[in-house]
Amino acid sequence: MTDLTPPLEASPVLREPISLTDRFPECFNWNRVRPLKIGIHQDLLAVLGEGFTRAEIKRLLGRYCNHVRYQRSLREGAVRIDLQGQPAGVVTAEEAEVARARLPGRTAPTSQSPHGTASALASSRPSDDTLLPEDHLVPGRLELTVKFSELPKPLPVQSGLKIGIQTGEGVVSAILATKVWRKLEQAAQSYPQWVAALSGSLDRIKDGEILLKHPALQVFEKKPKPAVESTAPAPPSPPQGTTTPTPTPTPTPTPVKAADGIGAKSQALAESSPNPNRTRPTLRLKG
Repeated sequence: MTDLTPPLEASPVLREPISLTDRFPECFNWNRVRPLKIGIHQDLLAVLGEGFTRAEIKRLLGRYCNHVRYQRSLREGAVRIDLQGQPAGVVTAEEAEVARARLPGRTAPTSQSPHGTASALASSRPSDDTLLPEDHLVPGRLELTVKFSELPKPLPVQSGLKIGIQTGEGVVSAILATKVWRKLEQAAQSYPQWVAALSGSLDRIKDGEILLKHPALQVFEKKPKPAVESTAPAPPSPPQGTTTPTPTPTPTPTPVKAADGIGAKSQALAESSPNPNRTRPTLRLKG
């Protein structure tokens, strides 16, 4: 028995197979119609035995599988179930395409643009609240972390000191050892600004309280960001033109009385020769 036999009923009238829904409520449920395992008619024959003939089982399955509700449940990736409601395969893209073509007023698409094909595939996928089959899961560990920067008021309890942090999702609480609490208290007194990260695995959620077990606490000093000094732009340099330098006045030599002829000759040479130590004007460019 597959999803393709017998032909689809056009009538929307619901005909409930009472015997199957009573015997296998986890599998046949009109309030939650889900795809059935391929070859489930063989499982029914093995369980029911002589209670039903092969033709009766096919007829009951035909009424269930040909209904519009069931055809709409055949979306790509939807989980198929067995008689106990346990996962037993998934619906393939080809099976979902055939099911859409069998719906009243629908025909199989001949050609579509890439955008149209993507939209059709997205609409045919299972809803976001679909439970994952066990073969889709991998082992892991859930760990929650909450950050806070104010020192909470502890409550002494039998196992230590219980603290709580109010978050948008609820109150996150944990029981700290006395040594860990002192570490947090000392950091709050020593650091002008600080932030603490409280991590742990989920113990329970009850009455809006999220309790962590095996908590671990880390405290970090939060240093303020250095202020960025705004540097004022330097004023524009004046036009660099030719500047006439101010001449430096030449010092007037003090007359020196010649003690002898050599001194007189030296004075004459000093007056007639240019002064090598005279400051000469230079042109400086400010850039």
